Amino acid sequence: MTSQNLQSFMIPGGGYGYTGANIDDLTSFENTIATGLFDESGSTRVYSRQMELTVQEIIRSLRHCPVADKLIYRHCHFDTVFREVHGFKPLSDCHEKDYDGIWAGGGQTALYNSCDQILEATLDYAEKQAAKRYVVNGIAYIITDGQNYLLNGKSLTQDDVKFSLGKAIASEALESLMTILIGVNEDPGIRRDLEEFQKHVGFSLFVPIENANEKNLARVANFVSQSVQSQSQALNSGGPSQSLTF
Repeated sequence: MTSQNLQSFMIPGGGYGYTGANIDDLTSFENTIATGLFDESGSTRVYSRQMELTVQEIIRSLRHCPVADKLIYRHCHFDTVFREVHGFKPLSDCHEKDYDGIWAGGGQTALYNSCDQILEATLDYAEKQAAKRYVVNGIAYIITDGQNYLLNGKSLTQDDVKFSLGKAIASEALESLMTILIGVNEDPGIRRDLEEFQKHVGFSLFVPIENANEKNLARVANFVSQSVQSQSQALNSGGPSQSLTF
């Protein structure tokens, strides 16, 4: 199933949409919806290739895990605007080579708007599955090197993101939702602001790393893949998986 075969969905009242596999085409009735959101603002250009390799390693690892047939993955990027690289599709249809050359940014950092969009889409796609009595949980990981920054005055607030996350967590469509904010920056002020954002919104975990070098992003890839597997293994348990230690 290529991205061209995915169905288009609209977020009710949101003015934007997303794509995903047709619910009736899914082969598993128990699914973990996973979303990757990568910052591709101008400052990330220097390690753009390393980020591509990071998501390739995540996909490679997940394709060989015992719960691969229950995983549905969506990949998104953001700078000034939000961009869906591909919509929700079974992991079996995700391939490492699909993530070569996907960095295409250079703008500002619409962190809050983009976090809100992935939360809204996760909830909506979960509701569509739950309506057909599927059991669904979710996990989202966000990688950014900076604070929210938009000059056009169209930025959402932290409270907006907090509301969307709370709505998703409270929904009966999602058995549980794990959210991981990964901050790539050695500036202590930026790291502090990102941690405060994580705490205020209620993301499950904040992972700070100083440099987006090969070693650190390899650790991120391993941590994310293990977290996704753990969340999937928690399906039908009535709650989320235990947070892992980075």
